Amino acid sequence: MADDLQEQSRFVGLIARHQAALHAYIISLMPGVDGVDDVLQETNLVLWEKRKSFREGTNFKAWACQIARYKVMSHRRRLANFGRPVFDDDLAEMLAAECEAEPEELDVRMEALRKCLGRLRDKERELINHRYFSNDGLEAFAEKRGQSVETLRVTLFRIRAALRKCITGVMNIDRARS
Repeated sequence: MADDLQEQSRFVGLIARHQAALHAYIISLMPGVDGVDDVLQETNLVLWEKRKSFREGTNFKAWACQIARYKVMSHRRRLANFGRPVFDDDLAEMLAAECEAEPEELDVRMEALRKCLGRLRDKERELINHRYFSNDGLEAFAEKRGQSVETLRVTLFRIRAALRKCITGVMNIDRARS
């Protein structure tokens, strides 16, 4: 009994330790699509249900990302069945392969993203937080700010481009130090 509780505790720790990476992975497969948090939750449930099939000492993140990938595909099929536009299956497979190619780099990228988010101005960070961590639409935020939705979309595009550039720069600096 105690061994089972310890095993469950270790597994919960693995899931918790990889939440940010799983979230980022799912977002990368569902750019601009609602439901990322739902897919993450579904993935967590499947991870828990299949915990006995995971072998300690193997790559948990790769295993979890594979499960997440299937959950994303299922979500995309549901959206398509409701007539919602989804991007091409081949593109989704290419994104999945790219994201799985170097799972260890995801941690490095997440740390670089944290640094780069810290460099944003308060208003930019507030917009990013609203877009990615709020259930309210961009319309409500635009009204609150007294700006048009299109202006905010352009601003988001510019912020994302700046973040990409910053992340690449931070990663290059960190590699040069290593």
